[in-house]
Amino acid sequence: MLKVLFVVGLAYLLKRLRLFKEEDSKVLISYVINFSLPFLAFRASHQLGLNREVLTLSILAWMVIISCLLLSYTLAKWMKFEERTLRSFVLASSFGNTAFLGYPTAESLLGQKGLSYAVVYDSLGSFVLVSTLGFLIASGRWDPMNLLRFPPFLGLVLGFLSSPFALPKFLADMVSFVADSTLVVVLFSIGLMLSFSQVRNNLKYTFLALSIKMIFSSFVAILLGKLMGIQDIAYKVAVLESAMPTMITASVLAMMFDLNYHLAFASATLGIIFYFILIPLLVKVL
Repeated sequence: MLKVLFVVGLAYLLKRLRLFKEEDSKVLISYVINFSLPFLAFRASHQLGLNREVLTLSILAWMVIISCLLLSYTLAKWMKFEERTLRSFVLASSFGNTAFLGYPTAESLLGQKGLSYAVVYDSLGSFVLVSTLGFLIASGRWDPMNLLRFPPFLGLVLGFLSSPFALPKFLADMVSFVADSTLVVVLFSIGLMLSFSQVRNNLKYTFLALSIKMIFSSFVAILLGKLMGIQDIAYKVAVLESAMPTMITASVLAMMFDLNYHLAFASATLGIIFYFILIPLLVKVL
């Protein structure tokens, strides 16, 4: 946790000192999505293989996200949110930062095995739904091809397909060399994107969105994990990943489709603060 805080905090400080700009995070995110994360996804799926535990973890992720979708949509309708705010609220309440915050959290608390499970939860769980249901909510259009255009998903599939075969050492070393660059770059980009200017204007809706995304989803994951028989590291990863704050991608979707993106970005920003409060409490429970 200290490593996460150190890198995020230092990046934010360097931005305040004007050594970096918020726009620089776009290049870093592009590096992660299109280059290093596919290697990380490949390594994780190649090491784990496609087994019952992996499939169960993915199903749990879908069930947690869908539970948040249903609750947030019902609340937004009951509270008579305007349409653009409703869609933003549902995105912010349902999709968590399971990659950019989830990966370093799992790796720092649970080691390499924890990171591998986090990649599965994110790629087979979160990303499958955000690239289908998420795009549907944001745009009103259904385009499952988004999934096949996502490089980390392709890396994950390739890793599962090749998992019965051992990689030559030189190739495994090259994969790890690139994959290991992901976490620090991800955390640094989060620090550059931190912005508190919109939080005050959307405080009430932001608190409500984060209560669903971080607290309600954690309880759902704990309940489902027990019922589905998920154990040990996989169970801990399921709960921790479910507790992640609003996904950056969900905020970007809100901006792309001219929704109330200020609410989504406020949730992503304030969620990072809540992250440093909630995750240590969850670790004690787990």
